[in-house]
Amino acid sequence: MKNEIAERIRILRLSKNLSQQNMADELDITVGAYSNIERGKAEVTITRLYKIADVLNVPVTDLLLTGSIFENSPESYGYATKTDIENIKNMLRQELAMIKQDILLIKNQKPPAKSGKKK
Repeated sequence: MKNEIAERIRILRLSKNLSQQNMADELDITVGAYSNIERGKAEVTITRLYKIADVLNVPVTDLLLTGSIFENSPESYGYATKTDIENIKNMLRQELAMIKQDILLIKNQKPPAKSGKKK
């Protein structure tokens, strides 16, 4: 459980583009002490857990819930980093370009010749 919480904290911190130094400063602890929290090497008090949740701007329950934080539900936040979003945008741009090419090819195709036979 401790390692799951530590991993959630790390993922959320990265998704907010915060450094370990930013977190340590906000929590008024050393970077080493904060690093130990993310690595699951330090026990985190409830008070500190609430402060971490506050800094990350998430409910403390998001740090405590079991299961994957990547499960998408209407209540989830979607913990994508800026890099993840940029990668998705680039992929969508490529897909859109291919669709546009397909549309142009279809538009430029000549309709099949009609035969002179009537049925």
